[in-house]
Amino acid sequence: MNENDLITIGLTKEQAGKVIEVWNEAKKAFVPKADYDSKFKELNTANDTIKDLKKNYTDNAELQEKIKNYETELANLKTAAANTRKEYALKDKLKEAGVVDADYIIYKKGGLDKFTFDREGIPIGIEDILKPLKEESPHLFKTGQPGGGYTPAGGDTPIHNPFAKNTWNMTEQGKLFKSDPMLARQLAAAEGLKL
Repeated sequence: MNENDLITIGLTKEQAGKVIEVWNEAKKAFVPKADYDSKFKELNTANDTIKDLKKNYTDNAELQEKIKNYETELANLKTAAANTRKEYALKDKLKEAGVVDADYIIYKKGGLDKFTFDREGIPIGIEDILKPLKEESPHLFKTGQPGGGYTPAGGDTPIHNPFAKNTWNMTEQGKLFKSDPMLARQLAAAEGLKL
């Protein structure tokens, strides 16, 4: 699927570009089929080996120890698979909530274990966790305005972020900082700058 295909079916160039952008972002959250198939094959092989060893070698203490080791390894594989599912589900939920860098949020909160999941491995309570972060660190979230725009005090016409690379304007930065220092700091932080 490319932009020209989408334009051919009736989308504008802007719409087609946005669809491609959203699709490319969504693809990042997919678990590659090869990785999933590989882990699934390892899991089946470990299960088969354990069954065979238990059935054929009940008298040998050394083999019984190997069986225990394989059972431990199997339990670890199951835990790793469950954590992988939870991690991808969590990242999806964080991106839906407007998080720019899901990995950083997971790290900042102390890892995957600090989040709550239901029985199916779906994260719950994400909004409650993100609410204080949105207030403390708004630069970690998408603003919802295309092009890094903002609406100045007393106006309703969006103006580009004067701290963004493509719209850098020191005069506008000064005016904004004088009229609304909090907004100026937020816009600068969104571009990785500190005022």
